[in-house]
Amino acid sequence: MQDQNKGQFFEPKTIVAVILVGVVWYGWQTYLQKKYPNYNKPKPVVTTEVETPNNVAANATKASQEAETNSKPTSGDNKATIVAQEIHFKDQNISFTLTGNGMGLKELTLNKFVDYDKNPIKLGLSDVDSLFELKLINTPRPLFFEIKEEAPGQYVGTARVGESTVTRTITYDSEKQFFKSRIVVEKPNEDIMSGIVFVVPEKITVPQSTSWLFPSYQHQDFYVKHAGKNEVVNFSAAKENISKDFSPANIVSVSSQYFSAAIIDKSELLPETRLVSDLKTKTAKAELIYKPTLAQTQIVLEQILYAGPKSIDILAKVDPELPEVIDHGFFSFIARPLLYIMKGFYSVIGNWGLAIICLTLLVRLCVLPFAIMSARSMKAMQKIQPKLQALRERYKDDPMTMNRETMTLMKENKANPLGGCLPMLLQIPIFFALYRVIGSSIELYHSPFLGWITDLSSHDKFYVLPIIMGITMFLQTKMTPTTMDPAQAKVMAFLPLVFTVFMVQLPSGLTLYMCVSTVFGVIQQMIFLRDKNDATA
Repeated sequence: MQDQNKGQFFEPKTIVAVILVGVVWYGWQTYLQKKYPNYNKPKPVVTTEVETPNNVAANATKASQEAETNSKPTSGDNKATIVAQEIHFKDQNISFTLTGNGMGLKELTLNKFVDYDKNPIKLGLSDVDSLFELKLINTPRPLFFEIKEEAPGQYVGTARVGESTVTRTITYDSEKQFFKSRIVVEKPNEDIMSGIVFVVPEKITVPQSTSWLFPSYQHQDFYVKHAGKNEVVNFSAAKENISKDFSPANIVSVSSQYFSAAIIDKSELLPETRLVSDLKTKTAKAELIYKPTLAQTQIVLEQILYAGPKSIDILAKVDPELPEVIDHGFFSFIARPLLYIMKGFYSVIGNWGLAIICLTLLVRLCVLPFAIMSARSMKAMQKIQPKLQALRERYKDDPMTMNRETMTLMKENKANPLGGCLPMLLQIPIFFALYRVIGSSIELYHSPFLGWITDLSSHDKFYVLPIIMGITMFLQTKMTPTTMDPAQAKVMAFLPLVFTVFMVQLPSGLTLYMCVSTVFGVIQQMIFLRDKNDATA
């Protein structure tokens, strides 16, 4: 049997079959090698990063060891090689992504607000930095943190810088809408002692609403509170790059017209502030910088972080000094009471347009006594105009006598040439204060009034209010008695047209104030003209 099988295996047919199988197998392998050159090469081992303390700590340690070989030793230098952890958060007011790079906030979105193009409002926009991230002054990249979520809105991160350990805790208060940040540095080394930096970035945007008189109505600015002083730097209207330093500083913010991102220092170590903007890249950035001066085994830094609307009520709950990021200008001592009065009217009426009307009427009533005095003075000046002209002719060669007789005549008739200017002078600071209040109140943002006015923070799209204001202002000019010469009177006649053009692109809330105020002035002038009492009475 064995001899028989052995003879059958070496038969020609069997040998030919084996050779054919070998040729086919070799040909197939050659074909695969040409079509797929890397087919038989060893596959790279793909590892998935698991967010366990041991694993991430090992990565952070490896990063710090590699960083020590570079000229600027910090774990942040390995940002490109280590994938940062990310934790997402969202509630009814805010949503953001916490990243391990500096424990900064990315894509911070205010869920209750949209811009004029109906896009969600985002703060701290940057292609390079994240909002409130932590880095060292000598390192362009942020520190690399191992982060973990202890509870929704409560996060702890750890970073290694050589032999130093940086622990950062961030807690979000959903009720008051702010963050608490606490940093503890154990065994700070030379790199940490050189400076610890917190970043507030933003992109420069182009204003959508401008006016000849108020070109920077929509604005972006830095705010710094340093050494008891307030400093506001408008970077959206700047014609050149900004680079400013302040020391010491306890509040720094980057704000737009209605929204702000701010850091309030609560540490024993006083920080510095650096403000920079770049017109070429359309970026701006505020930095809060801590520079320890004494050798310590531990450094503790604490801050309050805020990113949200510039609501005076919300800001006051976060910190008593934070409402100062709302820039009410030179007349802030008038603007703040007016804002609270307007909010009081709204709490009763429930409509911000009606609240503005009530505030306007209240202001006009407050200056009414001065307007009455002005009207009587103007009537008296008109009455004695013939006598004044006679005095000028009689004493044209004796100016001293002419002035003396003129003053005597005015005193006898209770006429004051400056009386007509008093109500206007009183209303100028009130107008500018109201301009700041209405132009920066988040309460008016996208708030409707009635009919075609669907947004008091945007201009009247049909220009009805500016036209009404211009017409009523023209009527008021014609009705007001004047002692000006004809040339001056012609110039004054063009003022209503000029003001109408000024108000075309301004918010309808401001135009509503001007319109109601002018209508009140016309009615007031009609009543004065009907007064038959003698002006000297």
